[in-house]
Amino acid sequence: MQAVAITALPLLLPLGYWLGLVIAVVWGVGGCLAWSKRRKKSCVKPITWRGDGLLLALLLGVGVVEVMVGVWHASLRQALPLAGAAWLAALALVMIRTAALKTWGWWAGLALAGIGAGGWAAWQKLGLGLTRATGHPPLHSIFFGNFALLSALLCLAGLGWAWHQQATRFYWSMLLLGGAAGGALASVFSGTRGGWLILPLVLCVFYYGYTHRWRARWRWLGMCSVFVVMLVVYVAPQTGVAKRVDRAVSEVHRYIEGTGFGSVGARLEMYRGALWLIRDQPFIGYGHRGYDPAMQRLKKKGVINPELGNYWHAHNDLLDAWVRRGVPGLLMVLGLYLVPLWRFLPGLRSENPKQRSFSMAGVLLAISFISFGLSYSFFAYPAGIAVYASWLILLWVQVPGEQRKHTPHV
Repeated sequence: MQAVAITALPLLLPLGYWLGLVIAVVWGVGGCLAWSKRRKKSCVKPITWRGDGLLLALLLGVGVVEVMVGVWHASLRQALPLAGAAWLAALALVMIRTAALKTWGWWAGLALAGIGAGGWAAWQKLGLGLTRATGHPPLHSIFFGNFALLSALLCLAGLGWAWHQQATRFYWSMLLLGGAAGGALASVFSGTRGGWLILPLVLCVFYYGYTHRWRARWRWLGMCSVFVVMLVVYVAPQTGVAKRVDRAVSEVHRYIEGTGFGSVGARLEMYRGALWLIRDQPFIGYGHRGYDPAMQRLKKKGVINPELGNYWHAHNDLLDAWVRRGVPGLLMVLGLYLVPLWRFLPGLRSENPKQRSFSMAGVLLAISFISFGLSYSFFAYPAGIAVYASWLILLWVQVPGEQRKHTPHV
């Protein structure tokens, strides 16, 4: 129940990222109290640094940095929802550790999210005629499309686990393939471009974790099939991908030539402005309320183009964290990226199919948010922190610190 709620609800329900975490905590507390009543002892397992302590400290640290910056820059109102998302995920981690999570709940929730998002996006695009499919507020097209793409990639990671489910192999494989197709469709119909930049790296991860074990002809067939699908998605006029890619290239040329800029050029100008501000205040940043006035001053001075619109964040996670929260914010984001990679990368070569699939999902989660964060500030929103942290804790507890022993248990 916890895993399904955390994975499926963010894409399917308004404010589902909060609801999933709350369900996980409440479910965990209820189970913990019932277990303690039966056994006459506490159900909370000891937390060790080599186990879940590192992730718990990271999530608590994210909230602490947000509050400290909020107090220092008088922007506590903007900081508290971000800190609350991280701390709620930390509490969910403690509660989830008390329950024996079912492996299938994670994969079922992802498949449900992908299928539901694909159907919802198709209805918006083909039924209602919207230009870009979007999620329930506050998940606009960029959030919706990238989260849907991530759910598709994670469903594909689960195929290695599904293949070893003996009696239910076919049903799980079809369900996960349906989730992957639905998530990819939702991403295409949302019109997002930045998220798809990750695909070359994703192919490398799948090759390292899965396809290197295949026979040569199957490897070539698989890679060719992927390229054919990507080509079809690009050239099909219904998807609008080719039009948006061509527009992005045109905007880059216009920005370089100084003749104007669209959304891509605006991002490049925001990056330049953020770097200018970081140079002035690298250690303490400008806070949530100070960033926009500082950018407006750069416009008046002619440092950045005065025609740049009013964007309240830098559209890049690392730059936005640094310019708002200073060095502590930069270290916070780097920790959210690097700690999961440290945890999950060794499991890509595990002989245990379950551990390998969950490790691959963990690597894909981290590198996807790294890619998404290149063109948009996901961690500037509670939704970004909540989804990343909640999906991370589910993967974290499924891949124990002793995974390097490569036990054969499925």
